[in-house]
Amino acid sequence: MERTIALRSQITAGLVAGIVAGIVMDAAYLAMQYATGVPAEKLLGLYVFVASAVLGPSAYGNPNAIGIGIVLHFCVAVGWALGYVYLVRTQPQLLRLPWLSGAVFGLVVYVFMQLVLLYAGIYHRPASPAELAMQLLAHLLFYGTTVALVVSLMLRRA
Repeated sequence: MERTIALRSQITAGLVAGIVAGIVMDAAYLAMQYATGVPAEKLLGLYVFVASAVLGPSAYGNPNAIGIGIVLHFCVAVGWALGYVYLVRTQPQLLRLPWLSGAVFGLVVYVFMQLVLLYAGIYHRPASPAELAMQLLAHLLFYGTTVALVVSLMLRRA
């Protein structure tokens, strides 16, 4: 019975961490884009791009693409967070330094997702060093570190 409760709290930690980190990452990334001069009406293009991984070029111009992109983005965010929880189960020392383990995790997520985009045929190099910096900051700090902090907080209380 105790193992079921522990597993339930781990799954809950992964779900919550993925959703929170997805929101934090998106808010930060959209704010960084806006601050660098991206017009407000183009900010949601990020989700159309995400949807294009599944829909292909038909995502552009599809009124449902933004919603599909948001759902897909959060499914991926939760999936990676559950993967981090699995890592914590096998490497509990990751809970001791969530800032460091989260940043490394965010880097792994960034690199792997770039490979996924390459395989899907929609990869494009960052247009500038500033864009690369925004992408790395969004993944390392706002996604990876947020996942690690939320998981650490939730599992230490469980």
